[in-house]
Amino acid sequence: MKRLILISAAALCLFPARAQEGPEAADARPNILLIVADDMGYGDLSCYGSLQIQTPHLDAMAASGVRCTNGYVSGSVCAPSRAGFLTGRYGSRFGFEHNLSRPDYIRPEYAGIPLDEPLVSDRLKALGYRTGLIGKWHAGESVDGHHPVARGFDQFFGMLKGSHAYFPTAENNQLYRGRDRVTEIREPYLTDWFTLEALDFIREEGEADEPWFLYLSYNTPHGPMQAKEEDLEAYAHIQPKARRAYCAMQHCMDENIGRLLTDLEERGERENTLIVFISDNGGSVEVSHAINAPLRGTKGTFLEGGIRVPTIYSWPAKLAPSVYDEPVISLDFMATFVTAAGGTPPPVGARTERKGRGKKNGPIYDSLDLIPYFQGEEASAPHEALFWRTAQRGKAVRRGRWKLLEPNSMLPQLYDLSTDISETNNLIGEHPEIAESLIAERLAWELTCERSPMFMSGAYWAGYNARLYAKDYPLTQPTPSNREKLWSLPPLKK
Repeated sequence: MKRLILISAAALCLFPARAQEGPEAADARPNILLIVADDMGYGDLSCYGSLQIQTPHLDAMAASGVRCTNGYVSGSVCAPSRAGFLTGRYGSRFGFEHNLSRPDYIRPEYAGIPLDEPLVSDRLKALGYRTGLIGKWHAGESVDGHHPVARGFDQFFGMLKGSHAYFPTAENNQLYRGRDRVTEIREPYLTDWFTLEALDFIREEGEADEPWFLYLSYNTPHGPMQAKEEDLEAYAHIQPKARRAYCAMQHCMDENIGRLLTDLEERGERENTLIVFISDNGGSVEVSHAINAPLRGTKGTFLEGGIRVPTIYSWPAKLAPSVYDEPVISLDFMATFVTAAGGTPPPVGARTERKGRGKKNGPIYDSLDLIPYFQGEEASAPHEALFWRTAQRGKAVRRGRWKLLEPNSMLPQLYDLSTDISETNNLIGEHPEIAESLIAERLAWELTCERSPMFMSGAYWAGYNARLYAKDYPLTQPTPSNREKLWSLPPLKK
């Protein structure tokens, strides 16, 4: 316990609170609301092409903000993706590539985001922000120091693990308020309950001019596929039943986000609240019947359908409505939020803040402040290249229009995303020199990673992952009357 306290104190020393210049300076800092959906398909918002799901509130937020068409996450499954955007670093740098497990060969403190990795919540709290997490954590629980309230969050309500039933009972739930188990049910449906807690946090009166940061981490539409009866009725025409439940769950989340936006408007806080919405990874095609069209692939793969996600930035005081087509990544949250809050994030590529882990220097950061790019002050693409790796599953790199995909179960593949967003035309035979260059770049990036993977998923998942790459995927949006079987996986080849 003493070690954890020392780490927290060290983190505060790394991020001193911004010197205030009077009430105007404090007022200029935005509230920050990060809304994360869970396993949501790229094509499952109407503003991203869905013909089956109506999401008017998210559509309105996208129309009045910045809608990114090439928004990526750094992991194709939940926990590594979250580890990336909470730290502003590729999880591969600190050994977090797989979904969480606790094998016998590692110490418990390494079964989560390492305790010496500062989170965006630590940084914002040190800058004077009131911080909260509502919903799914899934970033470690093996030791006390992994708990959200030990990682820079003043308040926590939700679950520590990766999934939860949507109709909890007092006797059967895995929900916590702070460190205490929940014994009373406030709201019967979990998505609605998370929103009530979010509204309480937003409305809480803090110190004068104290801005807030809320990480609202819905588990919608992650399995189990459970929706409210009235929402199911609104999508009674959708087949099959799992897809109907998915659509109903998406509808419910959009309605709840609408409640939050309305409350911020009524409180006069909407104009200077920076809101970001994403999914933590691509939609799960098999489990939840998500649709990633026109992208090929699913959660768990480095095909576009596994890592490209709806990404919306809304900050009416600073950002004009636009569509942004250059590649961005969720790692950029850290630098964007810290800069908006008046702090100075560590520069990209710099080894700063602490010594150790290498012969000479500390950690490398991958997070950029995107606001100047969205405002047109920076004309270049934010990132020269983006990288992905999951040990024993696969690797990928994107530079400009070119993407090299290296599944462990297949030969390398090369795609020109400017003309082939669905990754159907493998050009590696026509352009071996481009593939060779991207492989060299990926190898050079891997040499900058500080740790090997700290834990890995079981052997079963390697076979399952191979099956995901071999599957055919729908590349067009299904109509409301669609009856085709779009989601069944082929049998695993022996």
